[in-house]
Amino acid sequence: MTPATYLAWLKRNWPQTGVVLAVYLSAFSIVFVLPTNLPVFLLLMMTPLYMMHEAEEYLFPGGFKEFFNRDIFGVDADNEPIDDDFVFAVNMGLIWILLPVFGLLSAWRLELGLWIPYFTLFAGVAHVPLAIKARKLYNPGLVVSLTLNIPGGAAVVAYLAHIGLLEHPLFNVHLAIGLGLNLLLPVLGAALFRRYRRA
Repeated sequence: MTPATYLAWLKRNWPQTGVVLAVYLSAFSIVFVLPTNLPVFLLLMMTPLYMMHEAEEYLFPGGFKEFFNRDIFGVDADNEPIDDDFVFAVNMGLIWILLPVFGLLSAWRLELGLWIPYFTLFAGVAHVPLAIKARKLYNPGLVVSLTLNIPGGAAVVAYLAHIGLLEHPLFNVHLAIGLGLNLLLPVLGAALFRRYRRA
């Protein structure tokens, strides 16, 4: 399989692959990290937790891209202005690369990964105003947001504050980074929407 062929396969199958990878990463972290370093374990576990969030958005039941285009942007199309390439790039860049890389770096310096639970928390919270704006009780990703992202992110933040790694859990640079990365997504989406309307 050439790199181009593999990339094409991954672009079609990344949500399914993410479920398998989430199970593997969880098992690896439980066996090799949890016994030696609980804070690093919790930061690493944010990646498989978020992959389950992606699974609800794009697999079970899926349809987050279509929801955003139709119910948030009000466009009568499933694959524009938010398309498969944008979805793939965002999820690969943020969730499959940035989160695990900084989770691993936290084993060297814990402060490098302290933004991760904030990112997870805010990503979950974002689904609530989306539901309100769309005037729908449900949008793909909301259930995992309410059951995993929000409580999981908040619990890890509370634990990190409890052990003294976060002196002010509501006022620190890590919260700003986590929030800023989440705010980047609607900014990018709005730019795509403007380009779509100009076309």
